[in-house]
Amino acid sequence: MAKPKPAWFSLLPAGLDPSKLSLDELRTAKLAHAFLTARIPGPEGFANYIRTYRYLLFFGIACVAEDKYPPLTRCWKELERLFMSEPPLDDGIFVQSWILMDFPCGPEGQTTLDYFEAALKGTEVEPQVQRFINAARASRLGLHQDVTRTKKVAKFRELFTNKVIDAFPSVIAYGKGEILLARTLECDGQVFLWGNPSGFPKEARPQIEDMVMDKLFYFIDAGGLIEQYEAFMKLVALAALKRLSG
Repeated sequence: MAKPKPAWFSLLPAGLDPSKLSLDELRTAKLAHAFLTARIPGPEGFANYIRTYRYLLFFGIACVAEDKYPPLTRCWKELERLFMSEPPLDDGIFVQSWILMDFPCGPEGQTTLDYFEAALKGTEVEPQVQRFINAARASRLGLHQDVTRTKKVAKFRELFTNKVIDAFPSVIAYGKGEILLARTLECDGQVFLWGNPSGFPKEARPQIEDMVMDKLFYFIDAGGLIEQYEAFMKLVALAALKRLSG
């Protein structure tokens, strides 16, 4: 009886003989498989979100390596140079999520998330990943100020929209009244902060609001103040607000 192939062989292209790969290439494939299939603690629905995001991340990295979408490649390399090695934005989620979920890299404004969805269309995993894709597409960065925190919930009020959210208390390293630049995703009726947010002291609120107001002129076609703010947060907030933190 033939010996079963290791599970991580499934990551290799169909028909590829593993003996043709170097030890480093085989080691990389094995580590990638472990990363994609690792057990993720927390609520099961959110764990599935994280798992699907990891596949999206690998898809995006492959597109960059192949220069499949040149605007995506340029964006990735520029933000990698500016942000990806600086804490707290070096978590592999915060900056990368903006690139993959929000940055329009296609001729008709498609994001990498759109291309990822199209690649999985009609496959057996499509139903499993569609919930994450829908939630990711609806998400954006926002400026959320701490209101109160308990063991069960963290309450934030968003600047400009004044929307109050009750989030799962996953982020612990922030001070009273601190303002977080964070992406929120909803899963099974619960709001989660996605990745490590970038924080600003409450005293910086006037400066942050002035900076955002100065930029909203560029989004005047979006509608009223709230719509302009949401468009700003979706498209350019990452770079603009990072400058405030020095």
